[in-house]
Amino acid sequence: MARRRRRARLPMAVVAAVAVMSTLAAGGTAAGGTGTAPGPDEPTIRWTEYGIPHIIASDWEGLGTGYGYAAAKDNICTLADTYLMVDARRSRYLGPDGRASPGQTQNSTSNLNSDLYFQRIKDDRVVERLLDQPAPDGPEPEVEEAIRGYVRGYNRYLAETGAENISDPACRGAAWVRPITELDVYRHAHAEIIMGSADPLLDGQVNAAPAVGADAAQPRSTPGRTAAKVREAMASSRQDSMGSNALAVGSQGVSGGTGMLLGAAPSPRSPGPCGPPATARSPRRCRASRCPGWSARTRCAT
Repeated sequence: MARRRRRARLPMAVVAAVAVMSTLAAGGTAAGGTGTAPGPDEPTIRWTEYGIPHIIASDWEGLGTGYGYAAAKDNICTLADTYLMVDARRSRYLGPDGRASPGQTQNSTSNLNSDLYFQRIKDDRVVERLLDQPAPDGPEPEVEEAIRGYVRGYNRYLAETGAENISDPACRGAAWVRPITELDVYRHAHAEIIMGSADPLLDGQVNAAPAVGADAAQPRSTPGRTAAKVREAMASSRQDSMGSNALAVGSQGVSGGTGMLLGAAPSPRSPGPCGPPATARSPRRCRASRCPGWSARTRCAT
């Protein structure tokens, strides 16, 4: 039982990583399994107050399917924009001079630099080589099942809705809104993991060039000087990056006579303790719930 609990943590983290960056729309409509494709499991999705979807499934793939469908329904434009970024094709559709946000800071670099950065990751097969490793260095079977389902759910919502009928004008009818693959999702997860270093180092990596003229005559940098420059760049980036914040209201400002505390995460893509976790029942039933600006909380029981 201890081994099962340890292995379950990784699917939770990956499902959180791949279905985030979406703030849920308030007042969602109920959907009981209608937003999923035929397969080994038909999850049930029930939207409650404030547009929070509750997903019940009998296995990890079904849980991923429901999660992918709900995430696409809530914020497909943000997700599609991210898949465009990790596919290194922002310049093609949005122009090389547009702005991209590969890290924690918004609009921190150009689309061209972003594409060069992620194209190098693609050319070097960074994500593919990670996926080729056996677990636990590579993904556990539960992770693969959840990702497979997530792709199925996302694509099902897009097929049912059609890009031209998306409610958000930010990507309605856009040519870059397309069905995704499992590799797209793993690339997204990888980008989330390295986002802390992407901001301060990305432009320096893609714009690096041999010194010429008077610069070439300067002494070569030592490891110590290089490390100092990296530290300075990262420290400068942190000054403009995200931070935590909270708002407290006393009993006099809340109807009912009780106080209220609203807290925000350092990043809107971080998993957080919002809403009660649901415990699934045998046989290996899984449930996930999300909250505005937060990721999934899931628990499986055998």
